[in-house]
Amino acid sequence: MLKGRSFGDVWHYHPSFFELTLVRKGGTERWVGDKLDPIKPGDLVLLAPDLPHDYRNAPLGRKRSCQVEAVVAHFGLSMLGGNWHSLATLEPLRSLFKRARRGLQVRGATRDQTEKLFMAMVPARGIRRMILLLELLELLSQSREVYEISSEGFTVEPKAHSADRIGKACDYIEQNLANPVRVAELARLLGLSEGGFSRLFKLHTNSTVPEYVNRLRVAHACRLLAETDKTVSEVMQLCGYFSPAHFQRQFQRIHGVAPTAYRLNVKGGKGSGATQLSCNLIAPESLR
Repeated sequence: MLKGRSFGDVWHYHPSFFELTLVRKGGTERWVGDKLDPIKPGDLVLLAPDLPHDYRNAPLGRKRSCQVEAVVAHFGLSMLGGNWHSLATLEPLRSLFKRARRGLQVRGATRDQTEKLFMAMVPARGIRRMILLLELLELLSQSREVYEISSEGFTVEPKAHSADRIGKACDYIEQNLANPVRVAELARLLGLSEGGFSRLFKLHTNSTVPEYVNRLRVAHACRLLAETDKTVSEVMQLCGYFSPAHFQRQFQRIHGVAPTAYRLNVKGGKGSGATQLSCNLIAPESLR
């Protein structure tokens, strides 16, 4: 059962299996490849091997982060047989798996149907669980409500020790988001030269450090604007911005509206919360 105050690993990837994640409760942001997006209950994503990602459940100000509940399935392609690449009937699946290299978010009616199949996998065992997984993948392969997450040009060839270093750097950035974040300090933290660190960071995130920090700061600003009554000026300072003009410009560049307009839109459109459900974690070996 994946249940607690966090999703576990920070920035990481899986070298040999796909991951399907359904967030049932909690969570604040999802970073896949080079895209950071807010997440809400019901978020459903398929990730290919070697795609770096990080599910976050960050506390807001003095508020503790809420409980996380999610269902996660890991599966390898060996279940399809050794010659699956050459079978014409599996062409839709080959296309789906290729698209999953950028991460895929499932939306609309397809999301609802996929969730039902996914939740049915939780109590299922053996062949029945595999059948449900194949039905789920067939549904996704035929749907037009499955959307790529990371940029088309995002590619990465991760190495385990490098990903661990980037995870450490990302954790440091998160802990110091309200303060100036300097490349020199991050490089020193990892025992690298500034140039070496910058190249490694760019390789794994497809972002420079300033771009990455800016996205996290704007994401944090969105939460403060939506969930508190702090003024825009207070939000700006809590997110590490010192120039109102710079904050307005960066926020509008990402969201297309000014912070004040964003707050009005969000608070004017809030709905009821999603139903909470305790979910199981489906381990990789249980799908073999």
